[in-house]
Amino acid sequence: MASESKFRNFSCKIAFLTLIILVEFGIVQLSILLGVSDSLMISLGTVSISPLFHILPLIVVIVLTLSWLYLNEALKIASYRKREKFSEKIKKRRKTGKIGRINEFLQKIKLPESLGEVLRSSSFKGAFVTIIFFSSLALIVYLITYPDMLYNFTYSMFKSNPSLLGFVITIRKFAFSIGQTLPPLGWIASSIDNYLKSAAPGFKNSLSGLGGLVNALANLDANSKYILCQNLAAWIPALIILAYGKYVSRPRIVRIKRKKRR
Repeated sequence: MASESKFRNFSCKIAFLTLIILVEFGIVQLSILLGVSDSLMISLGTVSISPLFHILPLIVVIVLTLSWLYLNEALKIASYRKREKFSEKIKKRRKTGKIGRINEFLQKIKLPESLGEVLRSSSFKGAFVTIIFFSSLALIVYLITYPDMLYNFTYSMFKSNPSLLGFVITIRKFAFSIGQTLPPLGWIASSIDNYLKSAAPGFKNSLSGLGGLVNALANLDANSKYILCQNLAAWIPALIILAYGKYVSRPRIVRIKRKKRR
């Protein structure tokens, strides 16, 4: 069992490093397409090292790996305290409510034992949160610093692939015909559309205050945007995970209830 646990932990670490390196490789390739270049190359014999494309991604991978390992320990502490806190009486009371029914339904769903152990492990949960958090922040920063990137990507994709554009138009016409045939669905779709149209001006006004910041970020050069994206996407999750670990591992205050004297 001990050797199996060590092998599983080692496999999780290798899988996490592989996924993070692949995400970093995608970010580097995207930044090169967007015009990032590195004129400062460090030559070590026959090997050339780029500070932007080699050293910076390596630092990001190290930061995310340490954050993931720290989050694993925090999740273990949190799960232990959660099991310790809730008693069997509370669990029995919850079974009578809607949440208890949902839990009973989910317990009936049988998963392979090995897969269930992996999904319930703190290593998988921590890796999933870290990778999703990092990827989402990197995407958000790039969309802010390159406001036209999504539009240009969509336009070029539809322009280079007319069949995809035809498929989207067909789906839209099919959905519209279903809405016309089934009045309830058409009413729901029209109400959602009207709500979005009415909420659009307020959403636009709420973002108008960020226009100066967005313009300042959009006016940066490609190298500055790349460095900003890497730092924000790596250090924001690290700081949040560190704060979560401090919160979970804080000492608990045990309150002793005194019996009232008669």
